[in-house]
Order: sequence, then C-alpha cells, then structure tokens
Amino acid sequence: MQQQLFLFLFATKLAEAQSPNYSVECQRANAACEENTDCVHRLAVLQSTCVTNTCQPQCRNAVLNLYQNRLGRSLLRTDISCIPGRYELELCNLIPNKLPVYCNLAKLACEADLMCSSRYGIFTSECENEVARGDCSSRCRELLNDTLKTQQGTTFIDCTCTDKDDKLCQHLKDVILKSCMTNSKTTMPPVESNSIFKNVEIERNTVMHEDEDRDGGQVAVTSHFLIIVLLCSLLFFRWSISLF
Repeated sequence: MQQQLFLFLFATKLAEAQSPNYSVECQRANAACEENTDCVHRLAVLQSTCVTNTCQPQCRNAVLNLYQNRLGRSLLRTDISCIPGRYELELCNLIPNKLPVYCNLAKLACEADLMCSSRYGIFTSECENEVARGDCSSRCRELLNDTLKTQQGTTFIDCTCTDKDDKLCQHLKDVILKSCMTNSKTTMPPVESNSIFKNVEIERNTVMHEDEDRDGGQVAVTSHFLIIVLLCSLLFFRWSISLF
C-alpha cells in the first residue's frame, strides 16, 4: 500500500514538472484575444506558421499582423509563455519587449506609441528621400535622434533582420536608419596643443631666473665682503710696518 502511494505521489510530481508553465499575465491576454474574432484569427495564423524555427516570412508577417490588433499587441507584450511557437519568436527577435527586436516590429511598436510615432513621422516626411540616397543632413540626424530618445524608439538602435527574403527590413535597417545613425565627427572646442607645456616652460624659466638672480646677489655680497677683508688686511699690514 505504501509502495503504491509512493508511486502515485511520484507520478503526480512528475506530471506537474512536465506541465507547461504559463504566466497568469499571458493566460489572461490570450483569453482576451480568443474572445475577439479578429484577434483570434490573427493568432491562429501565428500558431500555424511559427513552428519551423527558421524565421520564415510567413511567421514574421503573422507576428506583425497580430501586433496591429490591440488585444494581440497586449498578448505579444507579455512573456508569451502561453503562445505556441514562442521558441521561434524568441529565435527571430519577434518579441517586442525583449532586445534586440526585429526592425519591422520595432517600427510598428514606434507607430503604436503617440510620442514615438509623432517624431518618427516628422523624420520620414522630411528625410525619406534624402536618406534613400544614403545622405543625412544635420537636421535629419537631429530628427532621428529625437525618435531614438523615446521609449519605443530606442529599439531602433540595435534592431535586427532575418536572412529569409527580408528586403523591407534590410531597407529600413541599412538605408533609412543607418544613414543617420552613422557617428558624425564631433566638433571639439579649439585647444592649443602645447599650452600646458608652454605654461610649464614659462614657470620653469621664471624659477630659473629667480634662482640666477638669487645666486648672483649672493656672489656680489661675497665679493664685496672679500674686498673689505682684503683692504682691512692691507691697512693692518701697513700700520704694523709703521710701528717698526
């Protein structure tokens, strides 16, 4: 009897260990999505396409499509522990809250945020033609930097693309963003390169002159003293001779 009870408890613990560990946050967001017709259809496409762990275009598009739904966006912003296909999402950087982020997903996240969308919209409207040629003026660089300072805009900095027919992402990353994210030459205030050494040299020369003046004064005093002693000696000698 005790042996059977032990086997039952062991089997129960083993089953618990093998059961999926879904977060409450993910389960709630998933339930909300499943109750919405549009969201659940988009989620179904993701679940059926993100199963190869090879970052196929179908999976990427399914994630982007789900993110454009408000409830789907809330689901993707969880730890996605309850989403089938989460391993491919992690592999392909398709999780909006985990860096680095797939560039096209970073763009969608920015467009869904009021501040980031506003700043990025100004950047694209004023600079799209310019950066398409690989150029970037100081004005455009400033506009992009304003975008990167927002919470969602920071994901642009290290965003990634896949190697599976990803031309739109590569264009965003290597043309639009890279043109204005290349470090510009920093203008430093003019500094006289040898100013420190010149100051040291001046101080050293001043000290040397002071030492020379001091030594010269000491020599002059000594010379005068010797002359006086010599004169006194001569006078004493003549006085001694006169006595005899």
